[in-house]
Amino acid sequence: MKDFMQMQVEVSERLYKMMLEDHKERIEDMKMWAETSVSLMKKLDERDAEISKLRAEITALKAASVL
Repeated sequence: MKDFMQMQVEVSERLYKMMLEDHKERIEDMKMWAETSVSLMKKLDERDAEISKLRAEITALKAASVL
Protein backbone atom coordinates (compact mmCIF):
# COMPACT_ATOMS: atom_id res chain seq x y z
CA MET A 1 0.00 0.00 0.00
CA LYS A 2 2.85 2.35 0.80
CA ASP A 3 4.38 1.81 -2.65
CA PHE A 4 1.05 2.60 -4.27
CA MET A 5 0.72 5.84 -2.31
CA GLN A 6 4.30 6.84 -3.09
CA MET A 7 3.71 6.13 -6.77
CA GLN A 8 0.54 8.26 -6.72
CA VAL A 9 2.42 11.14 -5.12
CA GLU A 10 5.18 10.91 -7.74
CA VAL A 11 2.66 10.81 -10.58
CA SER A 12 0.83 13.79 -9.11
CA GLU A 13 4.09 15.74 -8.82
CA ARG A 14 4.97 14.96 -12.44
CA LEU A 15 1.53 16.04 -13.57
CA TYR A 16 1.82 19.25 -11.56
CA LYS A 17 5.21 20.05 -13.11
CA MET A 18 3.87 19.40 -16.61
CA MET A 19 0.84 21.60 -15.98
CA LEU A 20 3.08 24.35 -14.58
CA GLU A 21 5.32 24.20 -17.66
CA ASP A 22 2.28 24.32 -19.94
CA HIS A 23 0.99 27.35 -18.05
CA LYS A 24 4.34 29.12 -18.41
CA GLU A 25 4.38 28.46 -22.16
CA ARG A 26 0.83 29.76 -22.55
CA ILE A 27 1.64 32.92 -20.59
CA GLU A 28 4.74 33.53 -22.75
CA ASP A 29 2.65 33.08 -25.90
CA MET A 30 0.02 35.50 -24.64
CA LYS A 31 2.72 38.00 -23.71
CA MET A 32 4.25 37.75 -27.18
CA TRP A 33 0.86 38.29 -28.85
CA ALA A 34 0.08 41.24 -26.57
CA GLU A 35 3.43 42.88 -27.35
CA THR A 36 2.90 42.27 -31.08
CA SER A 37 -0.57 43.80 -30.91
CA VAL A 38 0.71 46.88 -29.07
CA SER A 39 3.48 47.30 -31.63
CA LEU A 40 1.07 46.98 -34.55
CA MET A 41 -1.38 49.44 -33.01
CA LYS A 42 1.46 51.94 -32.53
CA LYS A 43 2.46 51.55 -36.17
CA LEU A 44 -1.15 52.04 -37.28
CA ASP A 45 -1.39 55.21 -35.19
CA GLU A 46 1.83 56.50 -36.75
CA ARG A 47 0.49 55.66 -40.21
CA ASP A 48 -2.79 57.49 -39.52
CA ALA A 49 -0.91 60.55 -38.28
CA GLU A 50 1.24 60.56 -41.44
CA ILE A 51 -1.86 60.23 -43.65
CA SER A 52 -3.50 63.16 -41.86
CA LYS A 53 -0.37 65.26 -42.29
CA LEU A 54 -0.12 64.44 -46.00
CA ARG A 55 -3.81 65.18 -46.55
CA ALA A 56 -3.34 68.58 -44.89
CA GLU A 57 -0.36 69.28 -47.16
CA ILE A 58 -2.37 68.29 -50.24
CA THR A 59 -5.22 70.56 -49.17
CA ALA A 60 -2.78 73.43 -48.62
CA LEU A 61 -1.16 72.88 -52.02
CA LYS A 62 -4.55 72.79 -53.75
CA ALA A 63 -5.58 76.01 -51.98
CA ALA A 64 -2.30 77.69 -52.96
CA SER A 65 -2.63 76.67 -56.61
CA VAL A 66 -6.15 78.12 -56.82
CA LEU A 67 -4.89 81.52 -55.74
